Amino acid sequence: MNKVPIVSIVGRQNVGKSTLFNALSRKKIAITHDFPGVTRDIVHFVVEVPDSDIRFDLCDTPGLDIENLDDLSSSIIELSFHQLVRSEVIVYVLDKNDFRAYDQRLIDLFKKDARFNKKNIIYCLNKADNPEQDDDLEFYYRLGLDEILPISALGRRNLKLLIEKIHFFIKNYPSPEIRGPDFKISIVGKPNSGKSSLLNALAGYNRSAVSEISGTTRDSIDIQLNYEEKVIELVDTAGIRKQSSKSEDPLEFYSYKRAIRSIENSDLSILLIDATKGIGEFDKKLFSTIRDKGKPIVLAVNKWDLVEDKDSNSFVKYKDKMASRLNSTKEVPIISISAKEKQRTGKLLGVCVDLVDRSRNRITTHELNTSFKKWMEETKIGSSTKRPKIYYVTQISSIPFKVLLFVNSKEAFKSNSLNYLKKKLLEKFQLEGIPIEIELRDKEKLRLKNQEKKKS
Repeated sequence: MNKVPIVSIVGRQNVGKSTLFNALSRKKIAITHDFPGVTRDIVHFVVEVPDSDIRFDLCDTPGLDIENLDDLSSSIIELSFHQLVRSEVIVYVLDKNDFRAYDQRLIDLFKKDARFNKKNIIYCLNKADNPEQDDDLEFYYRLGLDEILPISALGRRNLKLLIEKIHFFIKNYPSPEIRGPDFKISIVGKPNSGKSSLLNALAGYNRSAVSEISGTTRDSIDIQLNYEEKVIELVDTAGIRKQSSKSEDPLEFYSYKRAIRSIENSDLSILLIDATKGIGEFDKKLFSTIRDKGKPIVLAVNKWDLVEDKDSNSFVKYKDKMASRLNSTKEVPIISISAKEKQRTGKLLGVCVDLVDRSRNRITTHELNTSFKKWMEETKIGSSTKRPKIYYVTQISSIPFKVLLFVNSKEAFKSNSLNYLKKKLLEKFQLEGIPIEIELRDKEKLRLKNQEKKKS
């Protein structure tokens, strides 16, 4: 059985750590009482979220009260820090309404200790029962805290979002037994577009490091290769002519389903276009499907060596023609290649690696909130009847790059407003070629919904 990532809850005594632990585990395992120092031992519980791949070992650590270093609390502190070093994510609980010198000391310890420099730390401001005050976090940002999340452990407020953030940090957690691929690239296209030739050309970079992986179907081949200290898995999908029903053409039907599954399981897709035939309707369908799945995409125009009467402007004109046939191609990388002759296949792989690396950027909650506040002040956006307001922003996904906005009214944010914010995100954080999604959550509706739950 593979080891699961450790997520540890920590903070000074009596800030609500055990209440949060019980709320996340949905079981009263840690003892909770309104008296400092009730939890003396590290308590574990494996959290598994139904209908998802979210699974982690949740740990409730003893209270860290830095000033009272008697024999007992010294051993507790030593035990807590040993636990934190082993953790993939640290959930640091603070009382939003009662920040003390103890809290500052623990923050300073995290910053000074090199072991925590690259740790994923989520600072949860507990007892934040009023959503209207979520935009008033400047005091904590000035402390240099990047990932801040206002919650109410007792009221279960924002606990779902906390789990989303934990999942965001642990979903690429490596297996300790066998190193899997750093990322997967699916090669998609119509029959005879050159997918197998491209696969062989890319694998040819270092054939001694290439290994075939047994596939579940005869017409699907997965190959792993080493490239710039990364392990990349390439998936050559079956050629697709059209989307057929099972009754019309079972072979086409299952080929299409396998291709869709490969797209879903990959971190990036290369859509191969035959330069001698141009873009057909099903190429457009595949392009839209990849975009709908939220995957970064690279358009590779294959067999460019067979195009006759080329000049220095030929590919620029070809790309313009592609833009007229496909939507949203402005930020999508387009590369001319010849898989058979191995022309620019190295450049193609380099573009793919760069795109995946940038798509995995994690933007701190502090930086996002500061940026969105600035953008909202710079321009007047929204409806004519209601001024839009953003209370809180956080990133919850990398592929696609997805941010969650808590707002005063979803209706106040029109499509042009969201497009403006997406453009600013793209420019600020170098997200060219990466699908960007913005999810809005209406605070007023959430507040009314929570009130109804309490009544019932």
